[in-house]
Amino acid sequence: MKKLLWIFMYFVLCSVTQVHAAPYPLGSMSCDDIGAFASQAMQWREDGVQYKEAKTRLDALRPDESVEKKNMRVVMQLVFGNYGDSWTVESAGSTMKTDCESGR
Repeated sequence: MKKLLWIFMYFVLCSVTQVHAAPYPLGSMSCDDIGAFASQAMQWREDGVQYKEAKTRLDALRPDESVEKKNMRVVMQLVFGNYGDSWTVESAGSTMKTDCESGR
């Protein structure tokens, strides 16, 4: 009985670990696409585009409510937030691409 309990606990632990290790859904975007959009959003910021205007530009790029647009919104929030204060166009893209590839 005790051995059966340990086997059960092992399978529960393995299944929970798999759930947390799965990458977030990208839809039709690749990690390269996520990085490219981060660079584009950072360029908007460096050009003086305000966050509200950037959201309008995103709506023009992706008018539908999709997984891709949700991910792009998250990227924009990071770019126009405190993280973006220390990023360049290049570093925003490489950071978000690496973040995507690691499954975060």
